[in-house]
Amino acid sequence: MQKKSERYFKEYLENITNDQLVQFYDDIEWTPFPVLVIKEYQNRFKPKNKKEVLQKLKTHTAIAKEKSKELRELAKTKGSKTAKEIQTRGKKLTKSISDAKFISSEKNLLILEKLAGLNKKGIITTKEFN
Repeated sequence: MQKKSERYFKEYLENITNDQLVQFYDDIEWTPFPVLVIKEYQNRFKPKNKKEVLQKLKTHTAIAKEKSKELRELAKTKGSKTAKEIQTRGKKLTKSISDAKFISSEKNLLILEKLAGLNKKGIITTKEFN
């Protein structure tokens, strides 16, 4: 139970490395006490002067560019994969539809031939044949 307390979590945050703290900060919605994580992050990484602020902005900008590049590539590969799947499904569907049309037209020709034979034998009249 003590490990779930706010005090324990605060002490834990004070003793972790900077990388672990950054990871906690990145996944802040999953932490039990997000306010404590934010305070510890601000205390540890508080900029001292304008140069540090600019440097941090540059590093965060570079990180954001890398993440957006990764996401862009992921979306591109997923999109092309999905497009190929849709194309193959479309080709299969088109082929099955054209095959069905061809089969039905062949059936119609066979029926017409049989009716013509019946018409020649005199079983059905020309009016019925038409």
